[in-house]
Order: sequence, then structure tokens, then C-alpha cells
Amino acid sequence: MIFAVLALLLPLLVAPTSAQAAASTATRITKFVVGPATVTKGKTLSYSGQVQQAKGSSWANTGAITVKIYFDPDGSAPKTLVRTLKTNSAGAFKASAAASVSGKWTALVPAQGQYKASSTGAINNKVVAAAKPTSSKPASKWNCPSWAPIKGNAPSKIYHLKNQKFYTKTTPEICFSTETAAKNAGYRKSKV
Repeated sequence: MIFAVLALLLPLLVAPTSAQAAASTATRITKFVVGPATVTKGKTLSYSGQVQQAKGSSWANTGAITVKIYFDPDGSAPKTLVRTLKTNSAGAFKASAAASVSGKWTALVPAQGQYKASSTGAINNKVVAAAKPTSSKPASKWNCPSWAPIKGNAPSKIYHLKNQKFYTKTTPEICFSTETAAKNAGYRKSKV
């Protein structure tokens, strides 16, 4: 009797579930890129790739399926899901985000329908601070912005500092943040 019950239960114990049986086709993510590799904070960072399925000894496009994008900020906890996308009919995906911190990006195809899960290797991305401007247009006809107080006279290529004689009489065409910035732009310091 025990053997009869075991004989009935054994196929149930070793038989794959319907979800396991359904996920039978291998997948891979190709052409996964994140760029630019170095980007200014706040600028656009794009990521894209294509999902393919195994077809005999070759690979073919999957069509529309789900892809998850993960990000691992430098020096922090494990990767975090940042976006879930649907691929187009050719299995391609593309999206963008504002760059905030450096880190590593990965893409994952979760097991779904007939498709097995797959993922990419990590792609590093470096986010840098925006360069501070060294010159500006005047704030008004006679004044420069506070962060760029050096008045530049374009026709003469002369710059004037606040403590110089002609500073208040100069109508600036350009304003500089430092004397070095003015010199790099081809200007020379006023002699008085």
C-alpha cells in the first residue's frame, strides 16, 4: 500500500511546475550601452540594448518583453531598480535619465513566459560637477554680476578691476570671474 501511494506521488514530486516548464528559452541582452561614459551632473544619460532569444544554434529577437534597469551608486548599498521597460517588437529598449552620481548600470530580463532570466555585466558611468563659468554678459549696461566683477572692454581688449580709475566709467561688453580668465580670453589689465 505504501508503495502504491509513493508510486502515485513520485511523478508529482519530480514533475516541473507549469512556470518552470514554460521558461524554457534562453535569453541574452546584447548591445547594452550606457553613455556618455563621463557626464556632467544634471545632463542626460542614456541606456539602451536589445534582448534576444536562443533559436537552435543562433539568436533571434524576442519581441516585446520586460527589461529591468538597475543602478549601483559608487560606495553604497547593492544595486537598486531604477526603471522597468518594455522592449519594442524587435526586442530593443532605450531610455534616459538625468545624471546624478557615478556608479554601475546593469540590465536584467526577468524570467517571463517562455523566456529564462538573463542579465548584463555592469557598465561604469562617471558623473562630474559642472564647470563653473569664467565669463558672462553684463548684468546691466554698467554692471557685472557679483560672481564675475571684472569689466572687459571688447574693442580695446582691456579689463578693469574694481579698484582701478576707469572701472566705474567702463561699459563692459563681457565680465570675467578672475584675472586669469580675462587673460585667457586675450585681454590685458588696464594700466590705471
